[in-house]
Amino acid sequence: MTTIMDAEELSACLRQYGLQARRAARPLPGGHVGSTVVVPTSQGPLAVKRFGGRFDAARTRLAAEAHQFAAISGLAPPVRLTLSGELTTEINDATYMITEYIDPACPPELTDFAVALAALHVRLEGFRPDGRCADFLELSDPSALGLERVLRRTQDKACREVVEWRMRILADYGLGSQTVATTHHSWIHGDARPDNLLTTTCTAGRHLFIDFDQVSRFPRPYEVVRGYVAFVGPELPDYLVDSTFRSYLGAYHAVMPISAVDRALMVDLYITVQAAETRTFTTPEGEIRGMHAFARARHQQLTWIIEHRDLLHRVAEEVWP
Repeated sequence: MTTIMDAEELSACLRQYGLQARRAARPLPGGHVGSTVVVPTSQGPLAVKRFGGRFDAARTRLAAEAHQFAAISGLAPPVRLTLSGELTTEINDATYMITEYIDPACPPELTDFAVALAALHVRLEGFRPDGRCADFLELSDPSALGLERVLRRTQDKACREVVEWRMRILADYGLGSQTVATTHHSWIHGDARPDNLLTTTCTAGRHLFIDFDQVSRFPRPYEVVRGYVAFVGPELPDYLVDSTFRSYLGAYHAVMPISAVDRALMVDLYITVQAAETRTFTTPEGEIRGMHAFARARHQQLTWIIEHRDLLHRVAEEVWP
C-alpha cells in the first residue's frame, strides 16, 4: 500500500459512495497513522481518509463512530455514509472514511483550543460505541515494563541512552500504576492538538476536530495537558509559561470543570504516559519506524515539561472557581 492514494484507489473508494472525482486529489499534510486527500466532486470538496494498516476493522469503526458522534453536535466535519449506509468502506484490505472538507481559515488561539477541547470532552461523555476494541492509549503495569523490554532487545548505544533516560523520568516523576488505574477514565480524542482542530473563521468561528484515530478511554487530565504542550511547544519563552497555562486551564475549566484531584496529578500523568510510550519508540536522532521529526518533537517536549514541571504544578493546583 502506497503512502499517497493513487487515482485508481481513490476512484474505487468514491464509487462506494456514488461519487466521482472532478479533478485530481490534493494530499493533506500529517498522517502518522493514516493518509488523507481532498478531492473535488460534484457535491463539493470532500476529505477521503485511509486508515493505517495497523488499524483493524473494530478500531476504524470506533474512530468513525467517535467522529460522527462529535459531528452531530457540530464539533467535527460531517461523515458521509456509503451507498449501503455505512460509516466506512473497505477496499483491498484498507479502510476508508469520507467527510466534508473544511478549509481552515486561520489557526486557533490557545483559549479557543481549550474551549473546543472542553466542549468535545463534554460531548464524549455521552459516547456509547456499538462495538468493543482495545484502546489506542494504554499504560503498562508497571509503566516502565515496555521500556525494559526495548532495553533488553537493543544494543544500539543511542537507543539505550534514551531508554535509560526515560526510565529515570518514570522513577523520579512517574505515577504509580494504581493511581492511573483508579483515576476516572473517559472517552477522549487521543490526538487533540492544533493541527487536528479546524478553525473556519477568525472571528466567532467554528472549531471542528478531525482525526479521531486514537480515540480511547483514558484519564481526561492527560489530554488536557497534552493539548497545551502540543499548542505552545518547547519554543515558548519561559516568562510566558505561567500566564499561558493559567489562561488555558481557565478557559477549559469554565466549560468542563477540572477537579482538584485531577489538577494535582495532570502534569505527572502526562509525563508518565509520554515517558512510558513505546508503540513508536523514539530516540533523539531517529525512531525505529523512521519518523524522525516525531522523535525529536517527543524528546523536546519531555525535556521541556520536566524543566517546567514545578511551575505547571503550582498553576494547576491553584483554587479555581
